[in-house]
Amino acid sequence: MQTTQFLIGVNSDGTAFDSMNRKHLRAFIKAALAEWPMRGEVAAQFKEIERHVNLFSPLRGINRFPGLLEVFERLKKIFPDAKNLPDLTDLRAYIASETTYSTNTLREYMLKHPSFELSKVLNWSNRANVLFSESSEGLMPFPGVKEALEEASKSARIAVISSAAKEELEKDWLYGDLMSYVDMMMSQENGSKAQQLRTAMACCGEEVAALMVGDTESDARAAEEVGARFYPIIPTREEACWKRFREEVLPAFLKGEYTQEDENKYYGELKSLMEAAT
Repeated sequence: MQTTQFLIGVNSDGTAFDSMNRKHLRAFIKAALAEWPMRGEVAAQFKEIERHVNLFSPLRGINRFPGLLEVFERLKKIFPDAKNLPDLTDLRAYIASETTYSTNTLREYMLKHPSFELSKVLNWSNRANVLFSESSEGLMPFPGVKEALEEASKSARIAVISSAAKEELEKDWLYGDLMSYVDMMMSQENGSKAQQLRTAMACCGEEVAALMVGDTESDARAAEEVGARFYPIIPTREEACWKRFREEVLPAFLKGEYTQEDENKYYGELKSLMEAAT
């Protein structure tokens, strides 16, 4: 008789670490303004749209490349004649042709489709990585994360599930003293979050119960796609959510008692926050 294996997938940015604000406000926005110089109201609107899309909308947690496209498309609708905004044709084609978005897949795509505009996107991505690395020195996990993962690792395998680059993740989780609880480190190099979860679940055998812990609607959709449960870490309420996870959700999940009704209740809190910010 097979014994059920338990897997807990944990998103990194915005779930385990308070890195979403730093990543966008100190890195992505700053790098974009350097690569595509914008001034005045255009720059102000770019900052506002970028912040809204990536932090306080249902697209929170979107991969950087589709996210950049979304932000510029919205900006161009407001300022159709603004100077210095990129031609989005090649970026749109890259996103349409790939299923995994990373600096590696972008470079590979550019070998077959050389593009001045995509070279600027690549420069933006690399510049953002440097800026984020500088701004995230000393970044620690949210209060309660270490205690929750320590408890969870006693009964479940832990997989990091993230659209960030593996190099960034390893640095954060090592510095945050969390790596000893991690069994699998998934990243943008391993495909979408659903693909990452599916791979992690396959490593646990046929009888596996999986729970995805994340801070975005994309995390919830990934869990649903692979038949996993979802528990949200709600922006601005992270410490309380991790406490609830350790004290209530984790024990219920391990007993097979974390129901769809429970998931819907907690997920509703996340969706209400995003709808209120729209």
